[in-house]
Amino acid sequence: MTLKEIFVSNWKLPTLSQEETEKEKIKSDLIKGFKQLSARMESIEILISNTQLEDAKILLFHLSYDLINFYQKCIKGKTFGLGDDTSSFSIPDSPIKIKPFQYLNELNKLSSLDEQELDKYFEECLHTLDFITFYFKKQIIGNYKTTLDQFKFIRQIRVSVIGLVVLFSISSVLYYQFKFPKLKQQNVELYPFLDKEHPQTVESMKLTLPLVQENLGDWVEYQFSIPETMEQFGGIRIDPLEQRGIRFAIEGFQILDDKKSVVYSRKLILDQSLLPENYQDFLAIIDIKTAGKQQPGEIVEMITTGNNPQIHLVFPMVKNAKTIKLKMKYIEAHKVKKK
Repeated sequence: MTLKEIFVSNWKLPTLSQEETEKEKIKSDLIKGFKQLSARMESIEILISNTQLEDAKILLFHLSYDLINFYQKCIKGKTFGLGDDTSSFSIPDSPIKIKPFQYLNELNKLSSLDEQELDKYFEECLHTLDFITFYFKKQIIGNYKTTLDQFKFIRQIRVSVIGLVVLFSISSVLYYQFKFPKLKQQNVELYPFLDKEHPQTVESMKLTLPLVQENLGDWVEYQFSIPETMEQFGGIRIDPLEQRGIRFAIEGFQILDDKKSVVYSRKLILDQSLLPENYQDFLAIIDIKTAGKQQPGEIVEMITTGNNPQIHLVFPMVKNAKTIKLKMKYIEAHKVKKK
């Protein structure tokens, strides 16, 4: 069957002939009966495992006739009433390595069987169900096949193909969003701290400004005002953003006093070992890695690898600080031009 046949053929339910309608009815009854056989078998297994043997015998007695009658319905033969003499039943040859209906030899003694004999009886019923399962599938596929079966088969393929297409599309979108995230609206945050021996930061000391998203790739200077309670410090934690997969660069920062004089400044450039210059001053770099091939002397370009990127660094103690100027640029990682 070609893809053209699958998708061009009729998408509506086919109109069945009278003969096909009758086949579908018989098939429906057989499927219902087969499910009942399987359910009854499970119930009996539970009863036997819980040593409720008398209840199991009652169900086994009914099951013994259900198995015969189901097979007789498949071959359009005579069915038996509960308790009827089954000596006229002809045990069929089995095309598989199972001898069905062997339990019939003990049917009349069922009520007096002990636990071990009952286990064997039940095992013979299981073998018979295996035979019926094989025969049942063969009958359904062979004798009761209609145009409705062909329609259902094609519909199943259609649903599977469409499902795969939808799944692939959703997966592609999610992968693209994960691999190449779009810069979201968020904040740039600074946390001044006392010194190398006291690097703890607290929310009350946080300085924050909204990230500028216009003209991505251009340098932007963020100017943070420092309250009086934080005028003296010797370290800073920089949270450049709150998102993974974004490429950015920090040219440097300046700390100014109340007279707007620079009391400390620093550039973030690469040294000969391709590490940030004066790397020993960096106490921690979290959820950040350097980006691509870079050369000594260049400004450090980085990519965030997690949703909480941080840079902790220390410097000589500054006093009477009033302003921090931080010069940065952002660019979505997938829009970076390769060198």
